[in-house]
Amino acid sequence: FAGNDDTTVNSKSAPVLKSQEGFTFFDLGIDSDLTDNIRDELRDKLGSDAIERRNPLDLTINYKGFIQQYFKELDQLNKRLNFPPGERVEHNMIKLRYRYAQRKQVPFKYVELIFSNYTKKPLLFKIASKKEGAFIIDTIRTKHGEPKTINWEQEEGRSLYWEKNKSFLIISILKDRYGDPEYHTAIYFTPNIEALLSKEEQVARQREEEIKKKGKTAF
Repeated sequence: FAGNDDTTVNSKSAPVLKSQEGFTFFDLGIDSDLTDNIRDELRDKLGSDAIERRNPLDLTINYKGFIQQYFKELDQLNKRLNFPPGERVEHNMIKLRYRYAQRKQVPFKYVELIFSNYTKKPLLFKIASKKEGAFIIDTIRTKHGEPKTINWEQEEGRSLYWEKNKSFLIISILKDRYGDPEYHTAIYFTPNIEALLSKEEQVARQREEEIKKKGKTAF
């Protein structure tokens, strides 16, 4: 699982993960807003999208227990997002999926972008790449410096990660069923996830108060 290989990628299309005030993907960062124009631009770059609303938000990656072991803050957020355990907990969010991005000559086989439907700001980005992912790692190293490394204990693989302003960029390197390397990137915009939870808790309290008021006026 080397960070460098003999893969060559068009430098004009590949280095889309970069650092400005934080982690970005195609210039979408923690303070970006999802607008109709942005969605059009994403379709131009990644192909057609599929949109979903009001879905569960699961922060887990790689294998069961990974974030619990290595990213306690994300694990605590995930527990809040999915409480009570075992139930389907939906959130007011927008999920965009791009399954055919490679047709646009970009080094991604799958892209998933999740935004808050309250603020339209990003919550979680997931990007899957084949061997081209090694080039992306080199690009991020250049911009962010050397990452911290996690060698998996339960599975064969490892993860590199960077942290900035409470947000995380994690690249996990594993092998597909044919033994070829795959690179799974996750960008967690932690402050925006916390803001989503706070807003939903506020909405829930307001709804509960409305129910109480209606109950009092019924008799």
